[in-house]
Amino acid sequence: MTNIKSFIFFLLLVSSIQAQENTWIIDSSKSFITYSGKHTLHEWEGSNQKLYGRALLNNTSLVFNKLAILAYVRDFDSENSGRDAHSLEVLEALRFPEIKFYSESFELLKDSLLIKGVFEFHGKKLNKQIMSSVIFGENNIILNGKFNLIPSDFGISLPAFMLIKMVDLLEIRYSIFLTKESGSY
Repeated sequence: MTNIKSFIFFLLLVSSIQAQENTWIIDSSKSFITYSGKHTLHEWEGSNQKLYGRALLNNTSLVFNKLAILAYVRDFDSENSGRDAHSLEVLEALRFPEIKFYSESFELLKDSLLIKGVFEFHGKKLNKQIMSSVIFGENNIILNGKFNLIPSDFGISLPAFMLIKMVDLLEIRYSIFLTKESGSY
């Protein structure tokens, strides 16, 4: 009899946790990440519109519980095939094909969201805090913002042009469009 009570308690606990969270997925057709790089002689930009990921939202507080985003290095496009091919070499895309971001720490500040998470890129993990605007719609959530990454923090050897290395700073801009997963509460 004790096993039956324990099992019933477990089922009630799982269903109450599921009722407190709902799942949102990234809509790749509306989401993007853009990077900007600089060199003494020129600047460039590339974007990735093939993002994957999920978020768990707490129904009671309207704050995220978890967020996971995945992008593939090969999907960044600077509209210069030579530059993109060289980027794949520099970033060792065959060895490190993915860029991941994961967070379980969120703080809602008026109309902004402070996200504390971990980037995994080029075989390294880096803690990062990102400030994001957040727009809650009836069936969507949109996160927008920008932040900087330092390539050498990830062990990336900076490429050089005319014996001058690129600036060790990338400006990242993003718009993440989340839609409620069907079947979520």
